[in-house]
Amino acid sequence: MASKEPVQYYGLKEMADLAKEEGIQYTTRQLSVYKGRGLLPEPTVMIGDKAGWTKDQIDEWLEQAKMKKGRHK
Repeated sequence: MASKEPVQYYGLKEMADLAKEEGIQYTTRQLSVYKGRGLLPEPTVMIGDKAGWTKDQIDEWLEQAKMKKGRHK
C-alpha cells in the first residue's frame, strides 16, 4: 500500500513570498486585511488563529490576482 504524501499548508508569510515570485508585491499585513475582508480563498485548515492554504489554492488565487492587475501570462 502506497503512503500518501503529507499535505503542506502555507500561511500568510509564505503566500506573500509566492506572490513575490510571481511579481506581485503583498505584505503579510495586506494579506491579513484581505483575509479579514474575505478576499482570500477560504483556508483549508485553521491551527489556532493561524490560517493555512494549499499551494494549489494560492496558485489559483495568484492567477486571479495577476489577471486583475493585468499581469496574466
